Amino acid sequence: MIASSRTVEIARKPEFLEKAKHLSKINNWKAAWAIARQWVVIAACATAAIWSGHWLVYAVAIVVIATRQHALGVLLHDASHYRVFTNRQANEFVSNVACALPVAVIVSRYRAEHTLHHRHSNTEKDPYWLIFQSNPRDWRWPKRPLSALTVLVKDFFGLNSHVATREFSNWSPAKNHFGESGSPVPLSRGDRATAYLFVASLIIALWLTNGWMNFAILWILPFLTISQFLVRVRTIAEHHGLPEDSGTDATRHVDPSFWEALSIAPLNVNCHLVHHIFPSIPQYNLPEMTNILFADPEFAAVAHRSPGYLSRDGVIRGELLAT
Repeated sequence: MIASSRTVEIARKPEFLEKAKHLSKINNWKAAWAIARQWVVIAACATAAIWSGHWLVYAVAIVVIATRQHALGVLLHDASHYRVFTNRQANEFVSNVACALPVAVIVSRYRAEHTLHHRHSNTEKDPYWLIFQSNPRDWRWPKRPLSALTVLVKDFFGLNSHVATREFSNWSPAKNHFGESGSPVPLSRGDRATAYLFVASLIIALWLTNGWMNFAILWILPFLTISQFLVRVRTIAEHHGLPEDSGTDATRHVDPSFWEALSIAPLNVNCHLVHHIFPSIPQYNLPEMTNILFADPEFAAVAHRSPGYLSRDGVIRGELLAT
């Protein structure tokens, strides 16, 4: 059940529910294209860097690939809501192979914690909130400007990656791999088989191409650095520093700039408030539902909406820096 809140109450008007039901329909082709175009960009960047051998091309490729890793994370998030493909077996297998496992996550384990996050946002039953409370140095916002800059710079250069890896290890297929304990949730045989297939295929491909160094530079490096920075900015913008302590009302919608939409908020993940109200709506339909709800004066009056992430009046500089 969605936590009771003013935004949810307004969104339950019959005309909104009917529209949400229509927009919750999954389009397999749109989902497939969303996955494919991330990998087209990744492949193009990697090819350009390797072909040129120039450090500047490598630098640009690292930045762009980090943004696409972030986008893959958004797609695995949609998969956790069964919003990628209508066939649930395809939803799990394709999303694991093409989206989740490349960023060291398996969908079923992400789903287990993400479901609790939706049901109990910003409470003691929310696994994300527990992580945030256990590490106030990185996750307690607003912060003073120097403290905020320190966290974000450390993320950008990978100096917090070991902490992030530990904090979100429950999403990995490696931890508790054979299900000897209840946390994280045990993997199914299918999940383990998919993970083995993925790792074996990766090792064989790298061995045949002698691509170990380029894999480290063009995949591991952006994942441990810029990608972590992007995830941090997006995550703290979603629920931190709001008057409400918990529930759906303690969620922001952000209107990103063009560049922010490509990097910090790919695939409409900025429509986070409407996602919490209607998690059945796939990412490509979220903007339409968002526009419908914000056109309602009653909804717009109570919903939190911010003009960007890093702009002067955006979430980070305008709302999450303590004076």
